[in-house]
Amino acid sequence: MPPAPPAPPKDPPLLAQIASACARVSACTPAQADARFRDPGACVDWWLSEPEAADKADPLRACLADAATCEKVSACMRGGGDARAAAFCAQRPGVVSGCDGDRLVSCAEDDGHESSVTDCAAIGASCREVKAAGGLVVRACWSAQRCPAGAPEARCDGSGAVLSCRDGAFERVLCRPGTTCQERTDESGESVAACELPGRRRCDLRGARYCEDDRLVECERAGHPSAARVTDCLGFGLRCTGVGPRARCSVPTAVECDRELLPKCEGDAVVFCAAGRLAKVSCSGIGLGACEPSAKGPMAACARAPRPGAAPASTPASTAK
Repeated sequence: MPPAPPAPPKDPPLLAQIASACARVSACTPAQADARFRDPGACVDWWLSEPEAADKADPLRACLADAATCEKVSACMRGGGDARAAAFCAQRPGVVSGCDGDRLVSCAEDDGHESSVTDCAAIGASCREVKAAGGLVVRACWSAQRCPAGAPEARCDGSGAVLSCRDGAFERVLCRPGTTCQERTDESGESVAACELPGRRRCDLRGARYCEDDRLVECERAGHPSAARVTDCLGFGLRCTGVGPRARCSVPTAVECDRELLPKCEGDAVVFCAAGRLAKVSCSGIGLGACEPSAKGPMAACARAPRPGAAPASTPASTAK
């Protein structure tokens, strides 16, 4: 007898968790804010492009799983899931960035953005506040050893990271899987460095997207013209599908929807396209109010306030058809 065919691959459990978190973020994001947080489907795509998203201990996802109110969602987003960063930003309204010991905290401008934390000590630097010409205060990681006088603005730290120096301010950015740091001389004769595709293939068309095996390649819209952003879809248990603007990380089998699908209501639930799968997230199940068909203009979302008598859930509720 021939062997039985292998079972079709299942959707990764991580996808339902991210879909639930994005439904919360969408409900609490203003209608005029960045689409990647206003639209839960775009939020899922953004989340999958972040290197930390595949980590089971992703602090932002863990924080949002217990955020039953928009105030808690805001605290998660402002701190990137880091409670210490959230408290730091909450105590300094209007501050863009600051030093919390040797941690450089970049505070979100509003609830529709995510804050970030850089551990300066971990990259061989210290966090400092320095007054530049004109009285402008610059808060950054500083390292006289990594950024001595005359150091180029950008250079490679091996093949896996880009080092940037600007007046002593130091930044080290890791290259994503599928790219390596390359140094070259630009048209003006300046030395530049960027994470690029193998074989010195360039991203000549900014904003272009395409699949390379099961990796999603996105040409950066700003910065060095050859810079690319690569997402390992297979690392999430997904595949790279689509051509051109529709290229994305998608479920491994039986794709059900397109990234252009607008969120809609089905009873108590908000329904949207999460990486090719129709995700149905119960609004009451995640502690929010009823689904509103036009909460974000043409897009549906859960209401911010819980309905009278509804008890917030302690864990996210999400199902995928």
